[in-house]
Amino acid sequence: MENKKVRCKICNSLKEGISLEHYNLKLCLECFPIFFRKRIDETIKKFKMFQPSDPILIALSGGKDSVSLTKTLRDLGYNIRALHINIGIKGLSEKTEEFVINFCENEKIDLKIIKLQEIFPLPVYKISKIAKKPICAVCGMIRRYIMNMEAKGETIVTGHTLNDEVSFIIKNLIFWNDDLLSRINPVLSEKQGFSKKVKPLCLTTEQETKLFCEVLGIKYIDESCPYRSEVYDVFKHVTAELNKNFPGSIIGFYKGYLKRVKKMYSESIEKVSLQKCKDCGYLTSSERCSICRLKEKLLEYKNG
Repeated sequence: MENKKVRCKICNSLKEGISLEHYNLKLCLECFPIFFRKRIDETIKKFKMFQPSDPILIALSGGKDSVSLTKTLRDLGYNIRALHINIGIKGLSEKTEEFVINFCENEKIDLKIIKLQEIFPLPVYKISKIAKKPICAVCGMIRRYIMNMEAKGETIVTGHTLNDEVSFIIKNLIFWNDDLLSRINPVLSEKQGFSKKVKPLCLTTEQETKLFCEVLGIKYIDESCPYRSEVYDVFKHVTAELNKNFPGSIIGFYKGYLKRVKKMYSESIEKVSLQKCKDCGYLTSSERCSICRLKEKLLEYKNG
């Protein structure tokens, strides 16, 4: 999105602004943050994510998406606290933790930091090798575990954008991962003890979160995780190119998918019954949860 002189749709002034082609909308830079906040608030209400007084736990990574969302929810008066998970990537994690602390202090947001090494004594790349799983898969599993264990009657909020959601759908359509495709939704309701999970940025693009931060002078961590999956990058690039060449295509695709997903998978996916892990109490489909099984593997590795 290139800045230029535009006739703003909101204030009707001719000012420096941007053209959001996927909305067919022109806004000045002063009015864009208003539009951005309204867009997120409307998304929350549209999908009935939460009420202003509901307790919210937001996953704050320090990147543009989670930072712009946290700032917006704070500005809108929602009842939030932040959770930052320090993965222990040398150089990057220390820098990110310091940034998140300063950001939450400035915005007067309650923050809790959990370090991966408080749960596992090894770096995530080492855990990945021992578990024989991709680093992103291991990291995601641990993050979900921590968020679910930390949320105490709170709605869990993540910064997944429209780009993330569409990339995920396209990837799983290519490989026909029906189990994951059946669970794609901006709201995952509270179920069998798991907290409700929501994605208020599901109708907002990455370009918009970046612009929101830049217009308001909000800093964020712009460095990519060195362990980020190349497969993930491929589908993110495909999604960005689709929206660039066919403005509005990805939001139309996403809304269309949400209309069809229940019909597509109404009978094909069986409901899984969950029980408490015998070691930690985390809900799982087996006797012991994946995290406790992973801890056992790491202990076996440590003991030779």
